Amino acid sequence: MVKSSSFKKPIYVLLYHPWMDGFQECFAVHLSWLRENKFESIPLGDLLHYLKGEEVLIPERPIVITLDDGSIENYTVAYPLLKKYRFIGTVFAPTTQKYVRKSGKDWWKEVEEKGTLRIESHSHTHSLIFVSNRIEDFYMGKTPNLEPYVKGLDKRYGAPIFGLGYELVSQRFIPNKELMDQCVDYVKEQGGGVLFKREDWKEKLFKIMLKYREDRGEYETKEERGKRIREELKISKTIIQETIGNGKEVHFFAYPFGAYDLDLIEYLKETGYNGAFTTDPGGNWKGDDPFLIKRMTILKEDSFSGLPHILKEY
Repeated sequence: MVKSSSFKKPIYVLLYHPWMDGFQECFAVHLSWLRENKFESIPLGDLLHYLKGEEVLIPERPIVITLDDGSIENYTVAYPLLKKYRFIGTVFAPTTQKYVRKSGKDWWKEVEEKGTLRIESHSHTHSLIFVSNRIEDFYMGKTPNLEPYVKGLDKRYGAPIFGLGYELVSQRFIPNKELMDQCVDYVKEQGGGVLFKREDWKEKLFKIMLKYREDRGEYETKEERGKRIREELKISKTIIQETIGNGKEVHFFAYPFGAYDLDLIEYLKETGYNGAFTTDPGGNWKGDDPFLIKRMTILKEDSFSGLPHILKEY
C-alpha cells in the first residue's frame, strides 16, 4: 500500500455489462489476469478521496470494477467470480419495476453484506423521452428496441412516435392528446393492425398530422424539467437504501447511456451524490472532477489482449 499523495499514475475504472453475450468467459479471464498481475480492487470511496487530493492508502496496482444495468447476471455470474478471485465491485442499478421485475433486488442486500458488491444508482427509469415535435414513426405493435426504454410510450396502434432523447439531459416534449387519439381512432376505424398492410397507411396518418402542424404538443418548462430529474435521482436513492437497509447510503451515480450535462451534475450534487461515472475512456488522475469519472468500457468483442493494453502503465 502507498499513500495517495505519492501515487503518480492514473486509476482506471473498468465497465462491464453482465447481460452481454460472452460476459462470463471474458470476466473470468480478466479477473484471473488481474489477480496474477497483483492488481487490487479499491472501493469507490477511496477513488473519491484520491481524486479530491485527500490522503488515503491505495494499492500499488489499483483497479476499480463497475457493472452497469443491474441484471441478474450480476448476482449469478459476476458475484461468484469476484468472490473467487478476491475482488470487489460496484453495480449501478436502475430501480424501476421494468428492470427489477426480471432481475429482482433481493440479492442487493446479500452482496452488500458480504462486501463483494455495492449497489449504487443508475437512475430510476433509465429511459428515453420524446424531445421533439417531429414524427419519427407510428406505433405498430411490439417494438423490443423501444418499449423497454421510452418513458410514456403510447402502445396503441397508430399512436405517433416523436423524436427521442436521453431522459436526464433533455427537455421533454408532451404530445397533444387530441392528436394522439385521432391517429389511434383512425387505425381502429380501418380495422386495427390490418391497416399497416396497406402501402398508403402512413400517408393517411400524416394527413391527420397536417391538421396539427402548429399544435402537436408542448415542451416542459425549465422548472418542470428540473423537478422531474431531481425526482428521478431521489427515487433511485430511496429504493436502493430501503431495499438494502442497515444504514445503506447511496453516494455514486452512473450516467444512463453515458449522457450528462452541467445541469444534471448540479442536480446530482443537490440530491446528495458525491460522484458520478461517465463512459468517457481514460484514466483518472488526482484533481479530476469526481462527477466526470472516466471508465474503460469492456465489450464482448474485446479480446483478452485489450486489458493488458489498457493497464500498460502498470
